[in-house]
Amino acid sequence: MVVENGFQIKSELYGTHTYRPSKVVRSVDEAADAYDYVVVCTKALPNQGDNSGIIANAVRKHTAIVLIQNGIGIEDPFVARYPDNPVVSVVAYIDASQPANGVIEHGSSSGLVVGAHPQANMVRLAQLWNQNGVKCLVTEKIQAFRWLKLAWNASFNPISVVSGGNDTQKMLEDEECRKLIRDVMVEVYRLGEAAVGEPLPVFMGVDGPDAYIGYTDRPGTTVYPSMLMDYRAKRPMEHAVILGRPIEIARSLGVPVPHMETIYALLLMVEKQNLK
Repeated sequence: MVVENGFQIKSELYGTHTYRPSKVVRSVDEAADAYDYVVVCTKALPNQGDNSGIIANAVRKHTAIVLIQNGIGIEDPFVARYPDNPVVSVVAYIDASQPANGVIEHGSSSGLVVGAHPQANMVRLAQLWNQNGVKCLVTEKIQAFRWLKLAWNASFNPISVVSGGNDTQKMLEDEECRKLIRDVMVEVYRLGEAAVGEPLPVFMGVDGPDAYIGYTDRPGTTVYPSMLMDYRAKRPMEHAVILGRPIEIARSLGVPVPHMETIYALLLMVEKQNLK
């Protein structure tokens, strides 16, 4: 379908376009070539096994592995499998969905935060994105930005599922749910700051839980969190890197995260029933 029709992109920010890739393959083996960058945008699902080997045939001595994924600790399996290659961590801010094969619907968010790496020219890649309308920041403190993004992912994502399948606006319209989202964000901020040893950064005007909620609660902005989309499609959810690993870190640091622990326990039970 993509070979014939390309990707039909409907974006509030960029308009409606058809993107036709120069090459479409069915597997990494078919794509095997010499690449400067291999960009990994798959779900991070260590609860389903280690999938870092999927790109092996496309990785050469000089290849930088660029991970655009959610969660904490997503770099570990790639660093272990490719110790001689730069593994670059990227945090994405984008509200997009694929309601049908080859159809991409995108809202108004479009931003990337790229981790600097001494062995990879990430400034070059960031310039390519910036030149094509995607705001891209290169930083030495990518893990702090990962925790910042986690404040959104660890709250809105799982709560959208355990609350019964609600989008961001429905969750925020409910007073108790809104409070729960904020409580989880507060826990993530405290944990993230303990993990990186400094305050989390300010990005896109977001300087704390209240600003994060306000950013999400903009008029005309409704987001269907990715966990909710995976749940509805009966796919495994990214709970290991969004809740499981952070909770392990919290316990090791002695940081209490009771709301995260409760939501995680409920989410695991919901997923188990949903995947039967």
